[in-house]
Amino acid sequence: MSELRLPRLLSDGAVLQRRKSIHVWGWDEAGAKISVKLVDGNDEALSQATGECNEKGRFDVYLPARESGGPYKLVISDEKEKVVVNDVMIGIVWFCTGQSNMELPIIRVKDKYPEMLNVEPNDRIRTFKIMEETCYKGEYEEHHTGDWKSVSQDTIMNFSATGYFFAKNLQKITGQTVGFINASLGGSNIWSWMSREMLEGYDELLSLADKYADDKFVESQIKKNIEQGNAWRGSLYQNDEGIKNHWEADEYISRILAEDGEGASQNADDEKNLWNEFSIPNFFEGTELDGFIGSVWFARKFDLPKELAGKSARLFLGTMVDNDIVFVNGVKVGDTGYQYPPRKYDIPEGLTREKDNTIVIRLGVETGKGRFTPDKDYKFFNEDAEVKLDGTWKYRIGAKCEQIPETDFISWKPTGLYNAMTAPCHNYPIDGVLWYQGESNIEDFEYEDLTRRQVEGYRKAWGDESIPFIGVQLPNFVIDQLPRVDDWGKFRLIQNKLLDIENTGLVVTLGLGEDNDLHPVTKEPIGERAALWASHLKYCYNGEYMGPAAISATGVIGKNGKPVISVTLDHADEVSVLNAGKGTEIKDMYIVDDNGVKHQAKVTICENTEDGHASFEDGSEKESEQIAGNAKIRKKYTLELECDECAGSASKVQWCCRNTYQGGLITNETGIPMSPFELPITERM
Repeated sequence: MSELRLPRLLSDGAVLQRRKSIHVWGWDEAGAKISVKLVDGNDEALSQATGECNEKGRFDVYLPARESGGPYKLVISDEKEKVVVNDVMIGIVWFCTGQSNMELPIIRVKDKYPEMLNVEPNDRIRTFKIMEETCYKGEYEEHHTGDWKSVSQDTIMNFSATGYFFAKNLQKITGQTVGFINASLGGSNIWSWMSREMLEGYDELLSLADKYADDKFVESQIKKNIEQGNAWRGSLYQNDEGIKNHWEADEYISRILAEDGEGASQNADDEKNLWNEFSIPNFFEGTELDGFIGSVWFARKFDLPKELAGKSARLFLGTMVDNDIVFVNGVKVGDTGYQYPPRKYDIPEGLTREKDNTIVIRLGVETGKGRFTPDKDYKFFNEDAEVKLDGTWKYRIGAKCEQIPETDFISWKPTGLYNAMTAPCHNYPIDGVLWYQGESNIEDFEYEDLTRRQVEGYRKAWGDESIPFIGVQLPNFVIDQLPRVDDWGKFRLIQNKLLDIENTGLVVTLGLGEDNDLHPVTKEPIGERAALWASHLKYCYNGEYMGPAAISATGVIGKNGKPVISVTLDHADEVSVLNAGKGTEIKDMYIVDDNGVKHQAKVTICENTEDGHASFEDGSEKESEQIAGNAKIRKKYTLELECDECAGSASKVQWCCRNTYQGGLITNETGIPMSPFELPITERM
């Protein structure tokens, strides 16, 4: 019997890279003769080639490169059997990889993009999703999971949101069929996606990889994770007075929340006194629950208008730290096991009433950092009405315990994800790499060197030194940085160094983040900006593809006759100030003096045209272009910075070098903000 077998990447629905040799590989009996044909819709062979399996049963056959087209068939046969790969398209293929913000699926952003629920089928956008898998012993030849899916209402919710919007906009610009391979995992480090060769010299990381190559050790760690987690949660559950006494019950909570004097007995009134007030949303820090670990029950009553009472509805409860179970009128409506997902629960028809509904949340706090995240939606609603649920709630402690034992995240260790998920892709020709990662490496300032090694290593592994590599810079973010103090501003400056490598791009995302959420839902602009970079680097796109870029900072005499710092900009047509939710006043430009003290600078955006020099204060209205005869004159811009406190001692300029921004963002015709920067000041006045 024949043993002819192909890799998962070469399966029905595959998108093959145009203008590169079509690599067909697989496995069969040692010495088997292999024939490969690319066949059109009329079963006519467009190209064909033959090969032979080596002593290990591996064959590699190459068909000539082709322009875009399809659908085609790949027909692979030996002397006994043939395998047909159907619905094959030739287009452009990108490898999309990183951690959670690359992995985040459309289902997590569907409330931001409700049109995705009724998305039109698009057979020319396809993805190959590789499920989480690690190996520390060496590189896999073949994936154990994955198949090709095209866009439809049945599939779209599982597409990477960033990957989909990237492919959608890339298709819009190029007109090509776009396939993207999704190899991503939340929480993963950069070294998880690097080979041993790329990590040469990082002995501590390689030793860690060696440690996890021991199957018995890994099995023991997995067992330990499960046993410790189950024991902690089980003990908390068993000791929880709320579980024992059914604090979720509608009748009980109604009695507890009844107005004074409405209690049925003295015992009931005594029980009511055990429930204290807590304002939601709020941090536990600074309250009576500061540092608390265990379970806490929160409850309140609420009324509903006729448009909501008894109707199907949705319940939004922001995000919580760490896990929750939610009951409405005594019925469980949802639960979430960890802090990051937004709490969005469906309420069935017939559950609610107009008056005195009860809602109960059992919140499990694992590390003493409990919270109901501020500036999130806490509401009960449908398309006809909504009721806010923020405000005063009652709470009572169910049980106290020690901090949950630390989990060993085995998949995040060096080389593991690369070996199992990335390495098998290197046989599959691609046009470029889109990389969205960094949240797990904020404190690791060797990231610049690791990034260079990764870029060079990926290009070597794919056998193409010109493959574009596009990174996504981390957005604004604040909330989860304590107790440690993560410097996202400094890290973005490190990410800027990616552009020092030839044929790379960097997507600026300031203004697209959420200060209170590690997983912002605004993903479409990220895909759009990545597609602009890809089109510039690879597809001869002539339009603007990035925001303004600061080139140099120099001391000069300004228009007002006073010494100023002039910042020269590139990509600086139609410069303006973008209101990204915090106004249009420029507050994030600082001049650093010789003592390292930062001083906020007054910023003037200056226009420079062939007709002379003009300037305007940030945020004011100006025409961005002038017409002289039939010629269109594009204005160029600089920034003039003033700071009386540091006159004569200014050493460098910083822009948006903190975890988040405070005011308006400087942008150009694209609407993409200027990237954070730090520049030395030359020729000081």
